[in-house]
Amino acid sequence: MSATIIYTIDENTFVQVARIWQITGVGRPERGDTLELVRRTLRFGGRFLTMLEDDKPIGTAWITNDGRRLYLHHMAVLPEKQGQGYGRLLIEEAIGIADTMGMQMKLEVHEENAVARHIYRKAGFKDDLAAYRVMIRR
Repeated sequence: MSATIIYTIDENTFVQVARIWQITGVGRPERGDTLELVRRTLRFGGRFLTMLEDDKPIGTAWITNDGRRLYLHHMAVLPEKQGQGYGRLLIEEAIGIADTMGMQMKLEVHEENAVARHIYRKAGFKDDLAAYRVMIRR
């Protein structure tokens, strides 16, 4: 396994990352996740991680910063690359960013996504807010 993680995002890379989001189900059009939105979150201290293998995106994680804590969004690895440790590398990189910034990291994961929940638990995340309901206004 030889992969690198970059922190820059251009139009071409975003198109490829959006494809990963679509294939893995973490991105949906109603969320409105555009390149401009990603760039806006980066101006507020967010980070955008793209994992490359042979210069092609195979995984991604998007971190936003609300000034209080970091939020992990859209962490995904191409299905054919899953189960090979790439997700672990992405989560370790994201946690490293949070540790360096001295901030907590929060994420949302669907209860039926057992594989992702396993990765997150191994990385130290806990089901802390079980009594809370996620609400959103789009």
